[in-house]
Amino acid sequence: MNKLSDTKGSPTFLYEEVMAHIRELIKKQNLHAGARIPNEAELCDILDVSRITIRRAIKELIAEGVLEVVRGKGTFVKASKTQLHLLNLKGFTEGLSAEERNIQKTIISKKRVDNPEIGVKHFAGRYSEFIELVRKVYDGDGYLSLDYAYLPTELYPNIEGKIDDQTSTFRVMKTEYHVKFAKVKKEIEYTLPTLEICEHLEINKISPVVRVKKVIYNDQNEPVHYSNYYLTASRVKFYIEAEYTD
Repeated sequence: MNKLSDTKGSPTFLYEEVMAHIRELIKKQNLHAGARIPNEAELCDILDVSRITIRRAIKELIAEGVLEVVRGKGTFVKASKTQLHLLNLKGFTEGLSAEERNIQKTIISKKRVDNPEIGVKHFAGRYSEFIELVRKVYDGDGYLSLDYAYLPTELYPNIEGKIDDQTSTFRVMKTEYHVKFAKVKKEIEYTLPTLEICEHLEINKISPVVRVKKVIYNDQNEPVHYSNYYLTASRVKFYIEAEYTD
């Protein structure tokens, strides 16, 4: 990496050059989310610029969401955030914004369960046996979500054999079982993770997660899908896009 000098160009040009060099360092050293970058003194030595210039560059990169400071530990590459539309009827990966990165899914468990409580609370008492599908969703920056989905076996006979790690459950429901989605109801809250969630998402017990309870209804206003999933709060942001009417 070429060194810079505070005697060349304007201060504005210098901090922008430092920003570009830090981005280059992240790329060349393949630093992923959570990786620590050199401290201010080390960057001053590497780039041959003043600490004031380094601080300005880091401040701008923090504002852009490239870096984050952890008090007492240093400056780290920040994980990119995934955009989720609050009103979508799609599954997690299908509902991501168009520019999202390579999203992967891994099935943790897939089994039949007898759960009358879920049947009463979320399926109007129509069903008590479900396929419980537990999956993790992740990208190159780490884990995004832990998803518990419940599919009534009466509505979806043998569906467990049609789903693997990268299968879209919603696509199977539509194409194989001819379900028409018409309405969604979501409850969203911030909460602290359980030990199980911490282990699966590789976060600590004081890292908040976003819990989303979702029930989807068909065109007959009947509940056809229930999921309870946990999003790593630092990795997601929500948005709404709706048309205005008088």
